[in-house]
Amino acid sequence: MIGTFILVSLRLDISLADDSAGLKIVTFKVDVTPPIGDPLAYVPNEKVETPIYVSGIVLDDGKTRAVWVSCDFIGIYGESYVVWLEMLAKQAGTVRENIFLHSVHQHDSIRWNPECNPKEGENGPLVISPEYCIKTLKDVSEAVAKAVSGTWQSVGKLLTAETRIGGLAANRRLVNEDGKFAHTRYSGKNPPELQALPVGNIDPILRTICFENTGGQKIVALHFYATHPMAAYLRKMVSTDVPGRALRHVTENNNSVAMNLYFTGCGGNVTFGKYNIGGIEGIEQLGKRLGEGMLQNLRKLEEQPLGPLVVKRVAFEVPFNSLMKPVSEYEGRSAVSRRYKLETLDKWRQSTAARMSIGPRVHFLSFELNEVFVDYQLYAQSLIPEHFLATAAYGNGIYGYIPTRAAFEENGGYETGDLACQVTAEIDEVLREVLRKCFAEVINGPDIF
Repeated sequence: MIGTFILVSLRLDISLADDSAGLKIVTFKVDVTPPIGDPLAYVPNEKVETPIYVSGIVLDDGKTRAVWVSCDFIGIYGESYVVWLEMLAKQAGTVRENIFLHSVHQHDSIRWNPECNPKEGENGPLVISPEYCIKTLKDVSEAVAKAVSGTWQSVGKLLTAETRIGGLAANRRLVNEDGKFAHTRYSGKNPPELQALPVGNIDPILRTICFENTGGQKIVALHFYATHPMAAYLRKMVSTDVPGRALRHVTENNNSVAMNLYFTGCGGNVTFGKYNIGGIEGIEQLGKRLGEGMLQNLRKLEEQPLGPLVVKRVAFEVPFNSLMKPVSEYEGRSAVSRRYKLETLDKWRQSTAARMSIGPRVHFLSFELNEVFVDYQLYAQSLIPEHFLATAAYGNGIYGYIPTRAAFEENGGYETGDLACQVTAEIDEVLREVLRKCFAEVINGPDIF
């Protein structure tokens, strides 16, 4: 029944004992650039504009071990997402519920869905090279295992910062005076009349969480921002797009942090389209703008109280749309994707959202859902306005877009259409209740640790 919730993982340390002395961290980073000729999400790879990576951290406080992973893929889908979770949990020496696996969602990148490759005896193009899958899983697996069996660093300080950025994100769903859908402002360069329209509902804050070792060296910084993170696609070249340019800008202008990672927040209805001037110039300009925000955060980091890791994961039933059109009405990649979703829908009726807290004031929100609307990120923040909250979406790509009830009532737009969206408007009430459950202990008490 829709609206059923299950707390599947929960560890709360109510005592005021300081567990922070035991917090340790390791990092890993793997080049997963596909070979020339391999399929990308939409077109073949004919050039490597920039390498792509799978990067992550493993945190351990002596009782709980958690893994955060950022993948330069458009998405990891369905059964493959489960394979990744199990592989990461095994190699990191933890449970699957403590793996937080997220794609950055660049479109000139990999669509990890080998289940959609043609079956033996069938014709059709590969969605992803099987050889690439085997090699990448092996490389990432070995990198995680090597990291956790190597030298851990003790965390001496937990640091955070926030910066409001202008000239980047803008809502892509444009409505008329009657509150009905009128236009889509896509990620690429848009007509001047669409660029001139208001920014709309966004989260303008770039958030950074940084870990410093006991010797005073900044080990890793995690940056979170909510938008479709790309300015171009269909270019027949693999690329890290705007986030990659931003991280390069940080590396070139600040050497105080050993490693920087980027996570995409709830950007389902948000893009760079209002400010994208197009071409490589657009990627460079937007990347520098995002990178400058990261640099600002690194210059004004503030120490937060350390404490034990707490993971709370809430499972819920997804209200799927039972009236989705049959696959025969679509062609090409759309047909392949829709067929896979329809054939495996029952496997994905349960999803999860999770909170991971580090001490009393710093929290991560992780959606297993995919293209979640920014409204849910803003709602989560409204539940704990005096706390620091960093949000990552783009989990299991099988779920498509996650709109609000209001978006369905706007009567139009790509995000609520049958090809992109598998849920009903009931998702709004379900997901808001999930978020209230995720943060219940934080809402009900100032410092529960």
